[in-house]
Amino acid sequence: MRRTISNILIIVFSAIIAFSGYRLYTIFHEYHEGEKQYKETAENYIRKPDPPKTPDAPLPDPLTTCPISVDFESLLAENSDVVGWIYSDGTQINYPVLRGESNESYIHTMINGEYNSAGSIFMDFRNNPDLSDINTILYGHHMKNGSMFASLHQYVHQDYYDEHKYMWYLTPDHIYRLDVLAGYVGDAEAEIYTIFVDQEELDSYLSFAERKSTFTPDHRPEEINGIIALSTCSYEYDDARYVLVCVPVMID
Repeated sequence: MRRTISNILIIVFSAIIAFSGYRLYTIFHEYHEGEKQYKETAENYIRKPDPPKTPDAPLPDPLTTCPISVDFESLLAENSDVVGWIYSDGTQINYPVLRGESNESYIHTMINGEYNSAGSIFMDFRNNPDLSDINTILYGHHMKNGSMFASLHQYVHQDYYDEHKYMWYLTPDHIYRLDVLAGYVGDAEAEIYTIFVDQEELDSYLSFAERKSTFTPDHRPEEINGIIALSTCSYEYDDARYVLVCVPVMID
């Protein structure tokens, strides 16, 4: 009897180990495929300027010169849902931004249409793709390998903000510098996930975001007429989100 029970337990534990191993393999395989896809996408459609030809050549102004360019014509030929590209120097954020028919369209779908838990960086489907709304919302997963929008949570540290005070957002028509203004942990059903209708709502929200911010910016524009909010999961409590508030400044 004891031998029978022992054999059953061995079979059960072996099945648990095999299933756990399969799940780990599946997770790491998805991570690998997601990273591979977006690395190839960046290699195919992103260009960085050539270095100065002479040592004494003037360096470009980092606040007015975007460090990348995007071949949107070819990118849109691959997927017409592409509305932009977001880039943060020195981080893994270097991704196309998509906008589907709903916010479920790209939550687990990559730019090539394949399923992957990493999904895509995507714009709220209610937003106009030309950033004409008062608040534009971009979503991305907080992946355990640091990809997608995982690095946003590093803004809980002041020194991280000090090293990453702005990002870049490119569209087929314009280039924007995203000046980072505030970042905080909030609820998944918070006010920011509505589309504001007027300046009063924006001003009220900005007052809230700046009070809650995990860092203090070294500059705040006197007039802010629109923002881009980057949102990812956070794990301080159930359904928590980390929201990074940026002010778009058109460069070109």
